[in-house]
Amino acid sequence: MSSHKSSILVSNRFRAARKHGWRAVLGVVFLAAVLTAHTEPVRAASHHRMVIEGQGEPTVVFEAGLGDTLDTWRPIQMEIAGQCTRTVTYTRAGYPGSAAASGTRDAATVVNELRWELARRNVRPPYVLVGHSLGGLYMQYFARQYPEEVAGLVLVDSTHREQQLPNESSARRAGRAVVLYMPLIVRREFNDSILAGEQVSASPPPPAVPTIVLSSTRALRGETPASRALAARFQDELAKEFPGARHVRVFERGHYIHVDRPEIVTEAVREVVGCTS
Repeated sequence: MSSHKSSILVSNRFRAARKHGWRAVLGVVFLAAVLTAHTEPVRAASHHRMVIEGQGEPTVVFEAGLGDTLDTWRPIQMEIAGQCTRTVTYTRAGYPGSAAASGTRDAATVVNELRWELARRNVRPPYVLVGHSLGGLYMQYFARQYPEEVAGLVLVDSTHREQQLPNESSARRAGRAVVLYMPLIVRREFNDSILAGEQVSASPPPPAVPTIVLSSTRALRGETPASRALAARFQDELAKEFPGARHVRVFERGHYIHVDRPEIVTEAVREVVGCTS
């Protein structure tokens, strides 16, 4: 979006906000900050399916993994919202309930769209970011690019920036016909995951905020001992990259820790937020 169009949009929003008091005005100020603080272009508002529950600060923002929607976080969101602080779950563009996805589906695009939607709904920082799998890679980008907005991080068996998912062409060459049956948005995110990793690698160093890295220990179907060892090493490296991060290995659990053991993720989020019993 051009600076001229951004100025017109903010001006129009400000005139409307004056009719609804200073709470609305503050929301416009935050929207203006999002529009003007970018070195990257902010895309036009893509409305996302979003659920906001609970009260308090910081706000916990959940990011789902490849192929998942906000529903994957529902039990955990209910626990955090009911006993801790405000929570936000949402479904990325292109998935059911959200607007169509435009542009490259890389980390910069996804995070830009998320920040726009948070601003549009007047959900201001600070945020505790929670990301699973590829969603964890997106949240790493968010934390590195906008550290002033981030109060903490919980990475749930997150993709490492160098743990590149194979793109569609390489998957086909390897005989992975399953890629052909993926929904289009999943294929697009799958293909652009390498670019997302490169964007995280090119980002500033991670901020020194409370961080917990949760990693699985059970091998995926078809995973070799060598690939399992590499995945474990990536999780160790991820924990070392974030200053003071605590690494928790969840034994005898696979990639979907938040589904198999939601209480572990819930307690990690509560710890980072600071509302543990």
